[in-house]
Amino acid sequence: MATVQVGGHITLLFSIHDDALLPRNQGSRGAGICLEHGVSVSIQESGRSEVIEAGQEMAGWDQDIPEIKSKGTTEVTINAQISNESLSEQMYDDLIDELRQARLLPKDANYAIHVDLELPLSQGFGMSAAGLSALALACFQMTGKGSAPQYFRAAHHIERRYSGGLGDVLGLYAGGVELRTHPGSPPSPGVARSFSLDSHILLVWQSSESKHTSEYIDHPDWKSSITRAGDAAVDRLAMKQWDASIWNELLKEAQTFGRMSKMLEEPSRQSMLASVQSVINELNLQAKIRARLCMLGTSCALLPAKANQPLDERDLRQLSER
Repeated sequence: MATVQVGGHITLLFSIHDDALLPRNQGSRGAGICLEHGVSVSIQESGRSEVIEAGQEMAGWDQDIPEIKSKGTTEVTINAQISNESLSEQMYDDLIDELRQARLLPKDANYAIHVDLELPLSQGFGMSAAGLSALALACFQMTGKGSAPQYFRAAHHIERRYSGGLGDVLGLYAGGVELRTHPGSPPSPGVARSFSLDSHILLVWQSSESKHTSEYIDHPDWKSSITRAGDAAVDRLAMKQWDASIWNELLKEAQTFGRMSKMLEEPSRQSMLASVQSVINELNLQAKIRARLCMLGTSCALLPAKANQPLDERDLRQLSER
């Protein structure tokens, strides 16, 4: 048995690059932040499948004909701390099949998988990427076969199959606060650089307004406005040193992206962000905290105004109680 927890991931700005034929070449350029809370996955082998054709010993042959077994079964249980209707057991089952095809898992093994979701789905918190990455790494921990990047690549493949995200797996692979300069799966062709941010943040979401990523990345008008704004932002950020000194610039670019991509024009996001900013102002925290949209949910993250001044837990507790 193996258990792995992977935090979620929020995207502050991005562009869509999903026209390539191969999933490993699909993805996004952009910038985001890895979270502490996310998805915990446990996997345990629960037996082997039955033999459907017995092996044979062939006189005079160097090698006997091996027995043939049916494909193993996968049983997935998902525990969502926050109720959500869009749970997808099949996504995890497909990842197991992907790893079987890559010969990183035995074809005839049966598996029991338990998934604990610590944040809501379809709110821009990278939960499909976190869940798939956690399962992939749990499989790696269980078998020791191959290398971690192979498992991240498999997670990226399945996420693209479900249009669950574009660059979240690459972001999780990089860790910290990342800039994704080239789209694709980790470790390549996707390219990202990162730095660490040691601060609590607060996530805010409107549960009645969840959005699946595919609603935007598969819509031609949204795709055009998002990609135009996202590529421009990444081009500007990529010209500078990517470390904590760029934090203020990143916050400005995230704000500009929300406006230029027209994400801020959507009534539900506009209303939520206005409500959050109103509470921040009432508590006189506007000098310490910046609210930025999480792409692509109806949600936002409350972030430190300065990278070297972590947010105070008491301030965040005050905000969460409003």
